[in-house]
Amino acid sequence: MGEEKRRNKKAVIFVVTFLVINLLALSLITMWESVSVNRRLTAHAEEIGDGFDEVMDSYEQSFKLFAQMMGREIQNNPNPDILWDYLKSIDAPLLAIEGETFDGLYMYYQGRYLYSWDKPYSAYEETGYVATERPWYKDAVAGKGEIVFTPPYMSYANHYILTTISQLQPDGETVFAYDIKMGDIQKLVSSTLQYDDEQIMIFDQNGTVIGSTNTDYLGGNLRSSLEDTAQAVSLAQREKEALDTTDEAGLAKAEEKIQSAAAFYSFRHSIDSGLSRVMDTEQKAVTVKLSGNRYYAYLDRVDGYSALVLVPVLSMLKGTLEVWLVPLLIVEILLIYVLGRVSKEQKNRELKNAYIELGQTQRRLEIALSAAKKAAAIDELTGMMNDRSFRKEIARTLDNMDSDESGILIMMDGDHFKEVNDHYGHNMGDEVIKLSAQMIIGRIRVVDLASRLHGDEFAIFVTDTADYAVARRIVEDINDTIAREAKKMNIPPITLSGGAVIARHGDTYIGLSKAADKALYKAKETHDGGFAC
Repeated sequence: MGEEKRRNKKAVIFVVTFLVINLLALSLITMWESVSVNRRLTAHAEEIGDGFDEVMDSYEQSFKLFAQMMGREIQNNPNPDILWDYLKSIDAPLLAIEGETFDGLYMYYQGRYLYSWDKPYSAYEETGYVATERPWYKDAVAGKGEIVFTPPYMSYANHYILTTISQLQPDGETVFAYDIKMGDIQKLVSSTLQYDDEQIMIFDQNGTVIGSTNTDYLGGNLRSSLEDTAQAVSLAQREKEALDTTDEAGLAKAEEKIQSAAAFYSFRHSIDSGLSRVMDTEQKAVTVKLSGNRYYAYLDRVDGYSALVLVPVLSMLKGTLEVWLVPLLIVEILLIYVLGRVSKEQKNRELKNAYIELGQTQRRLEIALSAAKKAAAIDELTGMMNDRSFRKEIARTLDNMDSDESGILIMMDGDHFKEVNDHYGHNMGDEVIKLSAQMIIGRIRVVDLASRLHGDEFAIFVTDTADYAVARRIVEDINDTIAREAKKMNIPPITLSGGAVIARHGDTYIGLSKAADKALYKAKETHDGGFAC
């Protein structure tokens, strides 16, 4: 009986010791995990900030080009009527150069409002439009010769964010202005996602959302109260009710505005209790509850604009396995080992079996850790690299290139893929995506890289070449094999259009993907597997 009590007492001591040490270890690991999360989110936000600076710099460079052109023209032809004709003459060429970013030029010169589009001036006179009372003019005057951006706003008529760049000229009266669509910020948001179900919002100092993973949030205001956000929904509904029932286009745009306002209100209502805490905590991760799930929230402010990053806690834990799982395994292994050695009453065979079991457990956990890391880098549907791992590998490849080396980045997008989903269902759509991925892998070399970015969008990096003919042949071969294999498998075929750009040492993934996207946009004009570079 006494021996049994001693064994029970020793068992209790072991259990208590095991629990206490585990609690201490978990506390330390939790602290270290918190530091790691903050460090990762800081680096993530800095990447977004760097990309945002590049986008804003490109907008500013476009404006400087326009300002230089107008400055020279004023010197050569100071007559306002001639300048007005010149503005209209350069509208189309600048649209061709700047693409979807460009949205019009105008200026205040010698007491007159001059602009590049075809709207009659009488339309402005009827509305009492006074150029010197508009935000773009007042902001330019306040800037005293500096290039300034007016507060962005959402154009529901065209579904994009607009802003105006303006600048007061040396005469103290003339102002040049340039309207831009801020679509490149949306591309930046989608290209910098790193975690599952992550949300990113970029907003200006007034709180207006100008970039978001959820496009319904564009134009919403993070600094307005929840009541004001709810009133925005009611106002949008009243605006729709006031429309003529025969105005189909107007009703469709009004319905889109209602949908966006309702979606943003739902977001605000879900996060409202934690939003004020997030907005007051800069460059430090905090936890908030959003739609019933816990998120890490990180706010970073740069030059009048802010980036809000929201990452689900579970997604972050998946991305930081090596930070918390490995230390926890080491603690458990050491703890089990030490307690086993302390227990002198264990038999040698039992101790040996414990070591064997411990080794097997460690091996299983190492395998699980390796599988988890691999899963985090692979697209689940196709087995290709996912967007995040592809970006990292391209960055590493560019850094390791010699100055005389080059490669080609090809961005590919499915033509008519939506019709496959609509007519055959998403299961068949998944089969088409998997077939496309297989054909891409089959048409490239082992040294080349391929990724499924998202949806029906893919990317290829062909190493050791600067010949666009190689890229063109790859795209054509992929489309030919997709057509043949789809016919054999009795599934609907699609084509993949491709846009290519040459990559060299010193280039960045963001810059290359932006250039390749522009080429892709041109290639997709025919929607039949076109190619542009």
